[in-house]
Amino acid sequence: MSGSWIARTAAAAMLGAGVMVAGSSVAEACTARFTCSPGVSPTCWFRLFYRSGQTAVITVPAGGQRRMFGLTPGDGFCSSNRGVPGIGCTTTRIRMAC
Repeated sequence: MSGSWIARTAAAAMLGAGVMVAGSSVAEACTARFTCSPGVSPTCWFRLFYRSGQTAVITVPAGGQRRMFGLTPGDGFCSSNRGVPGIGCTTTRIRMAC
C-alpha cells in the first residue's frame, strides 16, 4: 500500500476519460471515470474539489469504476486506499471529457 499505488490508481482513474482541460471561462458540464485497482484494498476513496469551493467524497469498490457527471474544467481530486483523503491532501487536476 505505497504512494506509488495511489499514483497508479489516480492515473487509472482518468484512463479513457479524455484529455486534460486547462480551463475555460464558459461553465461546461464534463464527465470523468474513477477506477479502483483490485487486490490492494477493498475500497478506494476519492475526495473531489470543485472550483466552486465545495468538496465531495466518493468511494469505488476494488475492481470497479464510477463515472461522475457535472464536473467543470479546473476541478481536482485526491485518492487513497486507506480511508478518506484529508482536506489538505495534494490535489491533481481531474482529466475529463467535456
